[in-house]
Amino acid sequence: MYNHQTENKMKKNIFYTMMVAVAMFALTSCDNDKDSEGLSSIIDYPALIIQGDEFFISPIGQPYNDEGCTATYQGKDYTDKIVVTGLEDVDINTAGLYYVTYTATSPDGYVWSETRTVAVCDPAVTTDLSGTWTTDANTYRQSGAATRPYAGCTATIKRLCPGVFTINDYLAGYYSQAVGYAAAYPGYDFDVEGIFQLTTDNKIKYISGGPAAAFGEDLPEDFQDGQYDPATGTLSYVVTWSGMDFHVSMKK
Repeated sequence: MYNHQTENKMKKNIFYTMMVAVAMFALTSCDNDKDSEGLSSIIDYPALIIQGDEFFISPIGQPYNDEGCTATYQGKDYTDKIVVTGLEDVDINTAGLYYVTYTATSPDGYVWSETRTVAVCDPAVTTDLSGTWTTDANTYRQSGAATRPYAGCTATIKRLCPGVFTINDYLAGYYSQAVGYAAAYPGYDFDVEGIFQLTTDNKIKYISGGPAAAFGEDLPEDFQDGQYDPATGTLSYVVTWSGMDFHVSMKK
């Protein structure tokens, strides 16, 4: 069954988002003109250079040794002014992406930051799920008592490191393709992007997920039954988003 109330609510949200964006652009443009009066266009920021790889793969269970970052300001060494955050959050025993940020502030208060991504992964996972996946007949959205199947939609998965992948849409194309919002509202993002882990026993574990920009700040609320079946080549899971359950089953 098709839930018209839910879809109409989404359309209203999209229209509201579009109107707010236009209004904010107009206000910001005016404010910027006033704020820039009498100010020089030259701002001197500290220059930061990350040492080593900006995307660092760290085998799970192995110590992580950060290579640091250097900084200069107006041609002089400024490294001792760098503040490092996120290093304490790197969990070498849990697969996922961690972010180490280096920040330096000029004497005039101008701030510049650079970020290293630390990918903690399991080298024992050799399966590569990269590619375009298509939803099958077992894919549907559940909203209360109403269900809507959406076979034939696609999602793109990319490998970041062994066992860690990005997906361009946890909802597997429901709003952008099945509902048709991408064609109706070009330039707006209806995909719920994310990162997940594939374990050695072919379980799919949720790592993170971002909101679909066109819908505001809603994040995935739950993720269950994630698995990959090598025998059938099927990847499946149930993700809860905005109060609805999306039962996703797809093959390459």
